[in-house]
Amino acid sequence: MNIKQLKEAIADLPDEMLVVVAKDGEGNDIKVTTNHLYADREVLYRSDNAAPLGVVGNKYKIVQPTQVLDFFAKLAESNHFQLETAGALSGGKRIWALAKVGDGATVLGQDVVKPYVLLATSYDGTLATTARFTSVRVVCSNTLGYASEEAGEVIKVPHSAEFDANATRLDLGIAFNGFDKFLLDARKLAKREVNEAFAIEFLKKLLPDTVSVKTEKDGRRTVTPVPAEETKTFQQILNLFKGEALGSGLPEARGSAWALLNACTQHVDHISGRSPDSRLSSAWFGQGNVLKSRARDLLLAVVA
Repeated sequence: MNIKQLKEAIADLPDEMLVVVAKDGEGNDIKVTTNHLYADREVLYRSDNAAPLGVVGNKYKIVQPTQVLDFFAKLAESNHFQLETAGALSGGKRIWALAKVGDGATVLGQDVVKPYVLLATSYDGTLATTARFTSVRVVCSNTLGYASEEAGEVIKVPHSAEFDANATRLDLGIAFNGFDKFLLDARKLAKREVNEAFAIEFLKKLLPDTVSVKTEKDGRRTVTPVPAEETKTFQQILNLFKGEALGSGLPEARGSAWALLNACTQHVDHISGRSPDSRLSSAWFGQGNVLKSRARDLLLAVVA
């Protein structure tokens, strides 16, 4: 996938992001930052439809989408990655691309995982321009990050800094070391048999003790605390573990801590969220990503 193909893959993407302007009483352009409500702040908006993307600080350095996509393409080319897919989230507030790093390896039997690098940036001030390593399980497309900022496996360029694509590099040696450790951890989990009773206790630790559920009756709205095990999320993850998950047809992918982890990742990546857009945003950058990492850490503590 080259730079032209990247642009074509992200249909919902303008050529430029601009600082918002408004009209004064005489119809002249004025920067919104002159309004005291936006002191030292600016509003970034799309050049094609003027849709606002986010309020950012006045030190925010705008990196145009074409610059970011060019960076993604050059980073992939210089490191011999294979760009496979790209997209935009939340009306262009975030853009991302996935590049395959290598052919991957088996956890057990036919259960294959592959190393990828996730490239992303935001235009609402919520995410630095980022490159980090992640894994993709072939049988179900579940994603699970294995990158550590401390180990140099994550690159972040804050929007307050000047963006220099030519000066940004990833250390592939560090990346493959991180993937090797991920494989070792995954194989430990796959060899640890767990049952439904274990899964129930694990989910009680993983998920909040209670969840507030909104109901409406006779025009009155109420919020009721519900125990975690009675929630839809709890039951869905448990059912995925019990055999409904993608990949459950693989004998080596059933009844293990690895299967339980993948039940959690499948729920985050493919089921939860109000829409595919919000689901993907959460799975990679938000609470879904946090939940997957916490599930992995809790299970690894059991097999340590």
